Amino acid sequence: MIVSSLALVLTSLIGLGAGAEDAGLVRSARELIPFSPAGLEALYRGGQPVVPQPGWLKGQALVRPGTKASAWASKGAGLVWQGKRFKNDGTARNRFFGIPMIKGKLSEGTSWLDGEPTLVLDYAETSMLYQPYRDEIREVAPGVFLGLMFDRRTNPPKFVRYFALEDRRR
Repeated sequence: MIVSSLALVLTSLIGLGAGAEDAGLVRSARELIPFSPAGLEALYRGGQPVVPQPGWLKGQALVRPGTKASAWASKGAGLVWQGKRFKNDGTARNRFFGIPMIKGKLSEGTSWLDGEPTLVLDYAETSMLYQPYRDEIREVAPGVFLGLMFDRRTNPPKFVRYFALEDRRR
C-alpha cells in the first residue's frame, strides 16, 4: 500500500508512467498538471456538466501541458490567477492577484470542443476586458473541474488554454 501510494505521488509529480493520465486517479486539480493536451481533452470529453456549489473553488492554471516546463509554468501562473467564486445568481468571478474581478455569466450550453453539454461561463456581457472569451467547465472527478477557455474573435472560436478548479469542501 505504501509503495503504490509513493509510486502514484512520484508519477503525478514527474508525469511519467502508465498511470500519469489515468482519470480514475485524479483527486485534485493539481494532479492534472502532468497531463498532455490529448489527456486533458480526453478527460474533459468524459466529464459531466455539473454546476459547482456556490462558493470559492481553488484554481489551478494548466500552462504548457505535456511539456517539462508545465509544472513550473503552472505554478507561476497561480500567482496571477487563483480560481473562481460561484454565486447563486448565476455568475462567477475570477480571482486575480487575490482580488475578485472579471465576472462571467454561468449557463448550460453546448461545448465548442465536442458539441456535448457543458457549463458555460461567458464574459461577453459582463466584462470589457474578457468580452471575447468563453470558458467551458465539466466535472472530471468528484469536486474537480476541468475548464477550457476559447476566444470567439476567430471562426471557428480558437482554443486558448486549460484550467482546473477544485472544490475543497467535498
